[in-house]
This record gives sequence, structure tokens and C-alpha cells, in this order.
Amino acid sequence: MKKRLFTRAACDPDTLGALLAARLTLAEARAIALVARGAVQVGGRRASDASAAVALGAHLTVFLDEEPADALALTIVYRDPWLLVVDKPAGMLSQPSRGESSTALDERVRAQFADARMMHRLDRDASGLVLFALSIDARAPLQAALEAGEIDRRYLAVVSGRLEGEGRIALRIGRDAKDERRRIAHPESSAAGQPATSRFRTLRHGPSSTVVELELETGRTHQLRVHLAAIGHPILGDRLYGGPPAARLCLHAERLALTHPQSRRPIIVTSPPPGELGADDPP
Repeated sequence: MKKRLFTRAACDPDTLGALLAARLTLAEARAIALVARGAVQVGGRRASDASAAVALGAHLTVFLDEEPADALALTIVYRDPWLLVVDKPAGMLSQPSRGESSTALDERVRAQFADARMMHRLDRDASGLVLFALSIDARAPLQAALEAGEIDRRYLAVVSGRLEGEGRIALRIGRDAKDERRRIAHPESSAAGQPATSRFRTLRHGPSSTVVELELETGRTHQLRVHLAAIGHPILGDRLYGGPPAARLCLHAERLALTHPQSRRPIIVTSPPPGELGADDPP
């Protein structure tokens, strides 16, 4: 049995289940199960409701079973002496934050590959493909390719409402002065923020949602989340940008395509979408 102690910070989710999932890098279903079995205390008292709000500054104690050795195993989908592509699960940080360095994807990769350098990141609650340079000589050409838009990064998402056809979203993205976690969309003609462009293509519709394929032309923080919310179709599970409730953020990096920096041959890597994003009839 392992005990974790932490305090709810301003940047944390406010409900208990979401807070546990974020701070412990767990699927929200597992976080809810921890509460149900009495393994969570808030302010020294056993918690029983995963949907309850947690006060800012509240002290939490969580009793965790020891994870099996393979729980920290990386899902490697492509590797050669120059490149590594890892399939990140939802709920895992891409890069370390205060107090959570050992569980971040970047740290786990570098524990096995000392020279690895993460070339781009995914939000904690998104899943899918993340590219690393394994060779020091690969870093500069990969960075140049990313900046030039020569690495094709495609995503799958489930968004609120009925989004039709395909299109291009060109809205600048800047920081929210009122909330350091958030970003804000600005008109393309605005001087605020940075230029950002995304493309979408509708794949299928559900009763109240749409599955879309997304493509990044730029790579701003929270870009797809901000762009989709700005056009009235936030991603399911995206509490920060007004998305309807869901078991997780329904955003998955499903495809990477690039030219190998040494051999110059094309590399295409894919990751099947998780069940909640791949269903024929989305929520």
C-alpha cells in the first residue's frame, strides 16, 4: 500500500474525481473507484462522493495499491536509432510538473533512452502519438520540419453538436489573463496572440455529437481545444473550454507522417483510437 498526500491548488480541477485523475495520472473511472472503496480522505475525513467539490487548499490523502511492474511500461509504436514514437495514455503528463516528474512521459522515456528529446507534447488528458528524437543529430532537422509544417499530425476528436463537412479554422491564440490554464481565440486580423490554423473533416455523427479528424498547421498550446470551442463545438470531456461531460477528454493523436531526417524515406505511424472515440455511434 502506498500513501499519497497533496493539497488542491488553484490550477487543479474542482471536483474530487477529476482532481484525483489529474494529480495521480489515472483514468477518471479508476479515480472514482478509489473514492468508492474508501481510499480517499479530504481534510482527514473519508470521502464518499467523487463528484463533490474540493475546496481550494484542502488536504487530500490517497491510499493506493502498489502498481505492477509493467504499469510503467512504455507503448512504443516505432523505434530506430534516430526516432522514437510512443503512444501516450490519457491522464499522463507529457512533461514533468511540480511533484509529478517521475510519472511524466518525458521522464519515463529518458529513463530508458538517455539522449531522447521530446519534439512536441500532448495535453495530459489527450492520448496518442508523441515523437522523440533519439539521436542528437535528429533534433535540429525534426524541429525545423515541425516549424515548417512538414510533419503531418492528425487527431481524432468527438465534439459537441452537429459539425458538418470540412473546413479551416484560422484564429489567433493568446493567454487568458484571468486564468493561467486557459488560452483565448482572437480574430485572424487581431494583433493579440499568435497565428494558429487548424483543419477539420467530419467523419460521422451521433445523437448530439460529431466525430472529426483534425490536422494542425501550427502547434499552439491547446490549439485544437480552443479552436473547436470558439466555433461552438467544444470537445467532449473538455471542462476547461466548456465541453460536455465525458469519461475523458475525447482527443486522440492518431497519425504521424514525416520524412526520416537521415534516410529521407517516408515514415507513417498510426495509433488506433480508444474505444470511446472509435465507436460507430458516438455519444
